[in-house]
Amino acid sequence: MAKEYIEVTYRDIAKMLASALPIQGDDFGNQVNDNLEVIKTLPLEAKHALKVAYVFSRKVPRHEREDLFQDIALAVLKVKTRDERLAYSIARCDWQNWWSKFSIRQHYSLDSVTEDEDGNPATMAELIVGEVEFENKINGKLDAERTWNKLPEDIKPIVFNRLIGKALTKREHNSLAYYVKTKGYQLLLA
Repeated sequence: MAKEYIEVTYRDIAKMLASALPIQGDDFGNQVNDNLEVIKTLPLEAKHALKVAYVFSRKVPRHEREDLFQDIALAVLKVKTRDERLAYSIARCDWQNWWSKFSIRQHYSLDSVTEDEDGNPATMAELIVGEVEFENKINGKLDAERTWNKLPEDIKPIVFNRLIGKALTKREHNSLAYYVKTKGYQLLLA
């Protein structure tokens, strides 16, 4: 089966470049013409880079086209080749590398709906927020346990009474204040 060859014109490239701008109507046509004039004045190496970048950027999902166009055009421009076949080969290799990376990546939106652990529908954003909250609670619990274990045995009952809201005696208050003043910094050390 023979492959169909599609001729890419400079006008096609000029239209694609203009379509990225927020213009419509006659302004769009004028911008296409302006782009076309600029493209015609470019050196041969740049024209080849634009052509092959255009060809391969058409072969990816629409939302990825502009980025891939820029990446391929820059890669071919760096080589500065006047040989269109070499430019095409460079672009094809970059395009294949892009596809291999693209197919490996997971493409999720924060709005995409999936199931939580109980089988209920939930957005990815909700699941991520839930995981972060859980991690913060676990980390907070671990930090609290580590701090509690660093306290001297005679201070632990005083701190416990403070935590449950029990009023401290004058002696307990003074003991706690003295500990915080003299050795409290040790709780901050890892």
